Amino acid sequence: MWQDAGLNHWSGGAQRNWGTCSAQILAVLGEGKMNGKPVQDVVHVMRRYEESELPTIKAEFDAFLSRIRTTPTKSHRGVVIAEIKAIDPSKYGFIVRLRQTFETFYASKALVESAARSYRHGWPMIGQPEARVVAVLVVERTKDGNLRAVDLALQLCNRAFIPCDSSYEVDMANRLVDERRRFEKPLRRDEGDDMLPDFRLTDTARPTAIEIYGMEANDAYRARKLQKQAMYASRREPCVEWVPPSPLASIVLPSPT
Repeated sequence: MWQDAGLNHWSGGAQRNWGTCSAQILAVLGEGKMNGKPVQDVVHVMRRYEESELPTIKAEFDAFLSRIRTTPTKSHRGVVIAEIKAIDPSKYGFIVRLRQTFETFYASKALVESAARSYRHGWPMIGQPEARVVAVLVVERTKDGNLRAVDLALQLCNRAFIPCDSSYEVDMANRLVDERRRFEKPLRRDEGDDMLPDFRLTDTARPTAIEIYGMEANDAYRARKLQKQAMYASRREPCVEWVPPSPLASIVLPSPT
């Protein structure tokens, strides 16, 4: 959805908020279907929280949640897309809190531990001011009528919702946005995508790759780094390299044309 909505591209603006993201995601979802049902009945993309719009936001979400119910014979589930605010321990597991609503969702210890392993770069960035973490939650109701997350996926982003694969990428993406650069984040979706750059500047005479090499202690990672460097050299493709923990401020970016 992020790629189809163009949210992995930055055109040099000052900032982007969740309102822009949710509108573009809804446009991509359109009139599609999920499990044979209209997607708008199954998927709810939270609107940006605004005090003046709170009654409307709550009414829309309540209408969606009313379709999520559990009977003795069937459990109706739904999908919620929103920003994670916090995931806090509770008496019986954890509570998932979203930025765009006061509604909370219970989650089991097993689910939270699995998500922490699967999204190890995004997990520690939840609640950090320099990042945003977007969540896709599959939710159902307990027998007592409470909302429970039964599956959870996370996407780490910078402050402007550019998807990132590490905290180092968050720092670089924030710098590029602050400097009003035009760039894209190529998204890895297939096995062959592991040679894609971390970012690509699109405002230079030739597109310029940006590579962040943050795992120098890993032998396999170093071997792939050498492969990438050879690839850029053979293509004569410009590439900027950052090897943390060297300061990001020391990295010189090519001037935009």
